[in-house]
Amino acid sequence: MSSRSISPVVVLSLASSLAVALTGCTVGYTADVRNDTAQPVVAYLVRGDSSGQSNALALQRIAPNSRGEVSRYNVPDGWKVFLQVDAQANPGYPAQLDMYPGLTVVRVTQDGNLPTGKIHLERISRD
Repeated sequence: MSSRSISPVVVLSLASSLAVALTGCTVGYTADVRNDTAQPVVAYLVRGDSSGQSNALALQRIAPNSRGEVSRYNVPDGWKVFLQVDAQANPGYPAQLDMYPGLTVVRVTQDGNLPTGKIHLERISRD
C-alpha cells in the first residue's frame, strides 16, 4: 500500500471553508427615518428572537420634522430585525416595521399630528 499525503493547498482550502462556515454571512441594516411629527421620536433597530425577547441593536433620537438615520452592520444573516419607533406621549405600543438588509426609508406620522396621537410607520421610496 502506498501512503498519500494531503497537499498544503488542500489543507488551506479546507481550513478556509471551515472558517467561512463557522462565521457565517453578515448583513447590514439602515433606516432613513423621516420624523413628520410635532415631537422628538426614538428609532431603534431591534432583533426579535423566537423566545419573544427583543434586543436593541442601535438607536437614534430624531427631532420633530427632521430626518435621522439608524444603522447596524455585521448582523448575522437570518436574524429577524425590525424598526421600532416611540415617543414620550405615544398612547399605544411602539410602532414596528420589518426591516430588510440594506436601506429602508421610513416616514413617521401621528394621528392628528398631536403628541398624544398613535404613531404610524410607512415605508416610502428613496428621494
